[in-house]
Amino acid sequence: MPSLGESIAQVRESVVAVMRIRRIPADDETAGSGSGPPASSDYSISFGSGFCVLDNRYVITAFHVLNDGAPPDAGDRHYVFTVPANDERAYHFPVISIPVQRPESDIAVLEIGPCASGDIRLPALPISFTPYGDGQRVLTVGFPSPEIHGLGVNADGEFVSGQFFLKSHANEGIVAAHYLMGELPFYELNVAWHNGESGGPIVGLGDSVPAFSLMQQYRNVQTPHGIVPGPRRGVALSRVRSELEALGIREAESARR
Repeated sequence: MPSLGESIAQVRESVVAVMRIRRIPADDETAGSGSGPPASSDYSISFGSGFCVLDNRYVITAFHVLNDGAPPDAGDRHYVFTVPANDERAYHFPVISIPVQRPESDIAVLEIGPCASGDIRLPALPISFTPYGDGQRVLTVGFPSPEIHGLGVNADGEFVSGQFFLKSHANEGIVAAHYLMGELPFYELNVAWHNGESGGPIVGLGDSVPAFSLMQQYRNVQTPHGIVPGPRRGVALSRVRSELEALGIREAESARR
């Protein structure tokens, strides 16, 4: 069985940051005007996380990462970033389509084009549709939202450069509860995550590290002092099994128990 460090290193190579670029509507006729490229102040960006499930082609993320739970805005541009081994350089891939959009399950699949910033390949993480029980050891990896100090876009609003500290973050825990809520199979974890990690994988620790869910939300808890964020949870990937299989994404043999 691989060590925890080895498992983190393997999963990290398949985890990405998901960036949305949105044009800020002009307040008046002069805002953002001019013959040159648009200024970075004409745009806003936000971040989530995701993970590759078919080499160099498909990435799973939380649906709410794309437009705060609403359908994706046609005017937005999305990119995924990989930072191999949390090294110095980040590499980005353009999102060219969103073939799976399941707002009720908070799951989306992004199709990506070739890496735009180097000869970099994005390996797939094995996935599992097999139910996991309470006490199963898990690992989460995601990209906490970075501080953003600068953004460069071209005249078409496409990403050119940026100044932000982008590093993935791992955590370990267990499945603390699993249950159905309506038709949705939820897992709760004793692991918390940071803003920006939504969409990152929840993987089972063992001989292999298949993703069986993704970081999505938390359950509210009533306290004497009001409602506070409670256990973190995610929906099982089995919820979108048919859509994934239609894209050629299969459950890993090593993930079947």
